[in-house]
Amino acid sequence: MTREHREALARELFAVHAQIFTGLSYEEFRSYVVERDAWRTWIYVKHNSAGQLVGYTSIHAFRLIVQDRLSTVIRLEAGTLPAYRGRDVTMVYGVLRLLRVWLHHPWRRFCIFAALTHPSSYTFLSHYAPVVWPHATRKEIPPHIMERMEELAGCFDLDRVDPSDPLVRRVDWITLESEEERQRWMASRRRDTRFYLDHNPGYVEGHGMLTYIPFNGSILLRSLVRFLVGRGRRIVRLMLGKDGPGQPRRHPIDSAFQSLDPVRRPPP
Repeated sequence: MTREHREALARELFAVHAQIFTGLSYEEFRSYVVERDAWRTWIYVKHNSAGQLVGYTSIHAFRLIVQDRLSTVIRLEAGTLPAYRGRDVTMVYGVLRLLRVWLHHPWRRFCIFAALTHPSSYTFLSHYAPVVWPHATRKEIPPHIMERMEELAGCFDLDRVDPSDPLVRRVDWITLESEEERQRWMASRRRDTRFYLDHNPGYVEGHGMLTYIPFNGSILLRSLVRFLVGRGRRIVRLMLGKDGPGQPRRHPIDSAFQSLDPVRRPPP
C-alpha cells in the first residue's frame, strides 16, 4: 500500500477502534497497528452489508532472537463493534495465514505472545488453542517457558505492575464497557474466565496478563478444527446469509476476541 492508502486505512480503523477502546491516540494507534516495525503485517477488515467498516484484526510477525534461538513471534490486535462480534470467520483466515508463515520455516520456533487486557480475549484463546500458558489446568508454568515470556516482555517494553508478579504488566489500553457488562464478566463461572480474573483483576485499569501460545502446523490445524466444529452451525448460517446483527447469539463466547495485543502508551 502507498503511504496515502495506509493513512486512509489507519483513520478508518481508528474510527472503529475509538468506539471499543480508550487510552490510545490516533498517532499511537497508527504506528502500532498499521505502521508496526514488524517483519510482516496483515490486516483483515470487517464490513457490514452496507459496506461500513465494523471491525479489524491486525497480525504482526516479528523475527527475534529469544533464548539464543531465532524465533517468529506473532502479536495481534483486534476490535469489532458489539453488534457484529462472532459473526465472521476471521479466525479461519488468521489460522491459515499463520500456517503459511510456519510452512516457510517449519523448524523455527513460533509463538503468539500477548498481554491480554480483557477476560474475553483470554477466554477465546484458551477455548480454541490446544496449548496456552498460563492455563487454569496447569498449576505452574515450566521455568523455561516463564523465562521465555519474561524475555519477550522485555522485547516489547511490558513492565511489571507488581515487582513480585511476573504475569501482570502495565499496558494502559482499556476496553470500553458498561458497568452491567463488567459485572457480567465478574460474575462469570467459566473456568478460563475465572482464572483470568483471579490473576488480573486490574484489567479494568489497563493491566494485561502475559499469555504465550507456542504453535506449529499440528497445533494450528487442531485449533482450526476446534473452531470449525464449535462454530459449524454459525458458519453455515453466515454462508446462507441468515446470521447478522439482530439475530440471537448461540455461542457463549461470541463477543470475545477483542484485544489480543494491546499497546502500552509511551511515557510522556
